[in-house]
Amino acid sequence: MKAVSVLIDETRHAGVVEGDSVSIDGRPGGLDAILAGDGKIRPCTTIALADVTIDAPLRPPVVFCVGQNYADHLAEKEKIYRPEPEFFLKAGQTIAAPDEPAVLDPLVTSKLDYETELGIVIGRAGRAIPEDRAFDHVYGYVALNDLTARDRQVVLHPDGSRSMALGPGKNFDGATRMGRQVVTADEIGDPEDLLLVTTVDGEVRQRNTTRHLISSIPEIISFVSRMLTLQPGSVISTGTPGGTGWGADPELGGTGRTPDGLAVPGYLRPGQLVEGRIGELLSYSFRVTAPRPKTLLGTCARLNSGECGSP
Repeated sequence: MKAVSVLIDETRHAGVVEGDSVSIDGRPGGLDAILAGDGKIRPCTTIALADVTIDAPLRPPVVFCVGQNYADHLAEKEKIYRPEPEFFLKAGQTIAAPDEPAVLDPLVTSKLDYETELGIVIGRAGRAIPEDRAFDHVYGYVALNDLTARDRQVVLHPDGSRSMALGPGKNFDGATRMGRQVVTADEIGDPEDLLLVTTVDGEVRQRNTTRHLISSIPEIISFVSRMLTLQPGSVISTGTPGGTGWGADPELGGTGRTPDGLAVPGYLRPGQLVEGRIGELLSYSFRVTAPRPKTLLGTCARLNSGECGSP
């Protein structure tokens, strides 16, 4: 099943995509509300996809993220000690709607980087979940892009050393891109054998498979759930492979080791189209834009001149 959240009269509803149409559940709250209940979408009407606005399928309060989880990504930058999965949080307000552009805001970053990742969607609550029961808690999967401000993630010090700041590097408006649909686990097949590809303006920047995850999906679920109770609708991002712009940036520790067969990586620029695909059913796309010009000063000037008075 391909589950979505749609906006109808500014209210989110869950739906099931079938071809060019979507069958809508009349209850408000989107897929989040369905998963928080009994997890069953109950359609009451069918609408053409072209006639609805697709929202991000899920809007959890936070997104759980695992980093440093592919060997080729570790090889393209400074080595780190990795005794257990790197774990960090992204605020839920970083989640963008599928059709929103990614704004390259100079107040945030000049080094905006792409990271296609497989997202795990939790369907059944659990705490300290054993690895051999982890898949019992999975509702489905979603394609993600963990957009990152590399010049905020990597802090340069006066002595030439570097440190990491995942909070500001990972949390800004639009920093979490999510595909339009969550695909239920029964349709995905083996989630640890999916081809993952990122293209920028058609150039292949990342290409790997989830077979090469260092920490497996059961390990990730078990690890996160030892610290936090996983609730239905929780999303866990599993890490990105090599080919990022960071890998080609020696100032921030990039080694320049581009994985074989990939285009030379680089940071994102306005106008570029970023697309990601994981397996046959999971995908996302968005365009990078520059910020809109600020008009506040001009508006204030017109107010002061009396141009905006009553007719």
